Amino acid sequence: MSKISDFLDKIHDAAPTPLGFGADRSEKSPGLGLFGKISKPTKQKLSALENTVDGIIFLTDPAEQLILEISTPWMVLAPADPDGKYIEELVKKGCDGIQCDLNAKVSAITNDDISIFLSIEGEYDWNKLMVINTLPVDGYVIQSENIEPLSLKQLSMIGSITRSTDKYCLLNIQQVPSDTELDALRKVGVMGLIVNSEELTGTEIKKLKTSLIDMPNPNHKKKQRPQIKSVFEIEE
Repeated sequence: MSKISDFLDKIHDAAPTPLGFGADRSEKSPGLGLFGKISKPTKQKLSALENTVDGIIFLTDPAEQLILEISTPWMVLAPADPDGKYIEELVKKGCDGIQCDLNAKVSAITNDDISIFLSIEGEYDWNKLMVINTLPVDGYVIQSENIEPLSLKQLSMIGSITRSTDKYCLLNIQQVPSDTELDALRKVGVMGLIVNSEELTGTEIKKLKTSLIDMPNPNHKKKQRPQIKSVFEIEE
């Protein structure tokens, strides 16, 4: 299992934060994973990004000297039709996953040492949704070009994908969601967010990371509202 898959499994399990004296609060998993994509990496950019995100997605093959010092799991946006040798070379370099499209050959992406994420559009035909869960991939990257506040329509479109599969679902976003939107995305089945590290500022990414870490545990029980008795139950 790749590091990214293992990390997303922990989020899915949503283990409660340890309690009691001496408990390590740093063990608390974030409400959603955070991945930063980058097209023009430099040593300085990667150093700053590593301290903020859970995974890095290179939009082009990174130079080997840049990835030698990376401790954060990283993925690559694969070319249109990657072959098996390309995948094997990435694994040797320490790559943890690839993002591909439907043109990728099944024989090429079949590799237990790397996670495979399929890019799909946010608006997906219902008949196709019934099929995607059977594809030999580990998860999906849902493309979203939305730069407006999240609407119920958009949320339902995202949920129609996440609820049709038992695989990892990452959402590509253009702007930082509010805490309410983060909670709504988690409830429909999103497990991680992908941001463009070259469009958002470092401060914005750090703020988002803090919001994800501070999300309440989904297993947290809400306080019960007092039950109001009907007139027929009121004692005389």
